[in-house]
Amino acid sequence: MVDAGGVPAPESIARRVPFANNPTVGQRGRLTQQRIVAAALQVFGEGGYHTASVADLAKRAGCSRVAFYQYFSSKEDVLRYLAGQVARQVGASVEAMGPLTPDAAGWTTIREWVERYADIYEHFGAVFHVFESAARETLSLKALNVQAATTNIALIRSRLTSTTLAHHEADAVIGLLLGATARTYYSAEILRHAAPRAYPRARVEDALADVIHRAFFGLVPGVNAHGHDAGEVPFIDFDRRAGAAPARRSALTDAARATYDALLSAGYEVFNKRGYHGARVDDVAAAAGLSHGIFYRYFANKADLARTLVLTAMTPLSSTLAAIPTPPAPGSGKAWSTAALRDWLRTYNETQVSEAGIIRIWVDATLHEAVLGTDAAAALDWGRRQLAHFLAPRGFGDVDAEAIVAMALLDVFGGGHRSAETLEAAVHVLEGGLLGQQRAST
Repeated sequence: MVDAGGVPAPESIARRVPFANNPTVGQRGRLTQQRIVAAALQVFGEGGYHTASVADLAKRAGCSRVAFYQYFSSKEDVLRYLAGQVARQVGASVEAMGPLTPDAAGWTTIREWVERYADIYEHFGAVFHVFESAARETLSLKALNVQAATTNIALIRSRLTSTTLAHHEADAVIGLLLGATARTYYSAEILRHAAPRAYPRARVEDALADVIHRAFFGLVPGVNAHGHDAGEVPFIDFDRRAGAAPARRSALTDAARATYDALLSAGYEVFNKRGYHGARVDDVAAAAGLSHGIFYRYFANKADLARTLVLTAMTPLSSTLAAIPTPPAPGSGKAWSTAALRDWLRTYNETQVSEAGIIRIWVDATLHEAVLGTDAAAALDWGRRQLAHFLAPRGFGDVDAEAIVAMALLDVFGGGHRSAETLEAAVHVLEGGLLGQQRAST
């Protein structure tokens, strides 16, 4: 159910027909429903959405499946309920914003909102993790997300006391920043697993607030350039199994290499369609037209296959990231080209749409299976280092933490084929929010 503003309204608790002649729920029924919702958060967080079943949710909640169906029609229904809770809390956090101004008071308003959003993410992390893939398959979930985002974008725009952006331009910029905010928390969470002291919440939240404030108002020294003296961060590397993958292929005969490549292609297709936890070795073998016995000649398990696919995808992404236009150092007298950045973003979008999906799937998998090691953090840190190098010449702010924000921005931008309006929003945030530059003429 959606209110007039487009954000899902709180739903009253009632038993579903035909499970009771009287749909009214008492205290015991409320507790049962709350246990189911809490169980869903745990189950979705541990193993993802696609492999979860109603039986799993009922068992974790300590109730029968019949009791489950009194309150929810399916696991999708539970996810919709949880997503509605998230939408309402995020909406309330935006409603609580004061005026967005170019001064320190405006920065503080953004910083307080960033912290409120981080609290929501911390509690409902499982919903954020699984919602995107579930929404791709379920129109009602996708519509809920669009409705809530539209409302929040309009609210944030209404808080801006001044901006050089037209309404439609501001909306595209705000939408991109909202997506990047959630993705920043996601990436920081994974990096903290491997380097707990390097990316404390406060550091990441300061970086986010700086980038958002600069995207709205430009670089304001003393207001939105914090953390220049932040400590160095550690290098996070892949484990030894990952390092052996390229050599394994080169040692094969031509015929074996063709089989190996067929399994890689099939794995890419199956993982993108089913997700990591929803994919089975038999699915990959069938897609390749091979037996599962042949699969095990080349890969120890599906984790081994996924790790190899990630390293394969990183090669074209690495080349594309390395080609990002280099910003001139302050005082160098060198010119900056917005047109070159725009062209690069188009190339990056094309590359990421085709390659980065498998990296995201691998990262999602390691959120649910810690035994997969630090490879997800290593993949993210690889991208973060590339973007820290891009930001370093600007000479202000916390380059290492803001590189996480930059990576999140590019991840959101590259998540699908983007319109010209979204492209311009990405240019604006990269130039103004991350590089601290005034928009140059093309």
